[in-house]
Amino acid sequence: MVFVTAGLVFLVARNLSWRTLGPSPGSFQLAQFSPRGLAGAAVQTYAAVSAGLVESIFFIGLPWLWYSSARQRPSELLFTLAVSAVFALAHWEHGRHGVIAAFFAHCVMCRWFLCWRTLWPVVLGHTLIDMAVFV
Repeated sequence: MVFVTAGLVFLVARNLSWRTLGPSPGSFQLAQFSPRGLAGAAVQTYAAVSAGLVESIFFIGLPWLWYSSARQRPSELLFTLAVSAVFALAHWEHGRHGVIAAFFAHCVMCRWFLCWRTLWPVVLGHTLIDMAVFV
């Protein structure tokens, strides 16, 4: 579910921002720097798995532990918007369309995390989205 919902939100947000704001002046694409063939597939898989795991931990899991322990009634909406903004800004190298898409996709991933209270589905969904984007 995370892959489908966050992936669709990512694609819709990216494409709408492209239509609204016009072409981006340039952005980083991992595929242009990775080798071809089996080695390239291994590099892209490693990048997707490590990004899915590390970014989910540092942009959802740990901030939620800190935020929820600091407040008696933590605002899930405020948390979602704040960490999604930081997550989006961390993806600046993908251009403005990537930042916009990352923000909205991360909002969806945060909502799934807050619904299930476990990070593993988010890690898997994030990894699958990255694998689809890196190709």
